[in-house]
Amino acid sequence: MIDKSRLPRVAKAQMNTVHEEELERINTLLTALKESDDNAITKAVESLLAHMKEHFDYEEGMLKNRGFGMFEIHRSDHTRIMNETRMAYMNWRNFRDREALREFIKEDFMEWLDFHIQAMDSVAADFLVQQERAR
Repeated sequence: MIDKSRLPRVAKAQMNTVHEEELERINTLLTALKESDDNAITKAVESLLAHMKEHFDYEEGMLKNRGFGMFEIHRSDHTRIMNETRMAYMNWRNFRDREALREFIKEDFMEWLDFHIQAMDSVAADFLVQQERAR
């Protein structure tokens, strides 16, 4: 289990909530990898992917609608991790390698999430908060 206190915080509460929801899905997946059958693991990965899509669509919609200058860079980072996670899912479906999936989530995905929140979401959240104050 990864404690939610490990997640960096940003200036926009809604974004923090979405990150915590994503971490809940990650923890569900990590628990399933230790304790559950293959079907439960598959469902946990699918739940994570669905949440990622909702998360990214929500965030990108806000940023695009408000004219965020780094929108394309932000979106391309989402696209990259989404593609990597889909590839990890396909590898899971084909090979059922629990250790490879666990390693991807705990190392690659969590490293990406931490960096993305600190480097990109913090800037985006500050921008959105400033936009809201200017109204």
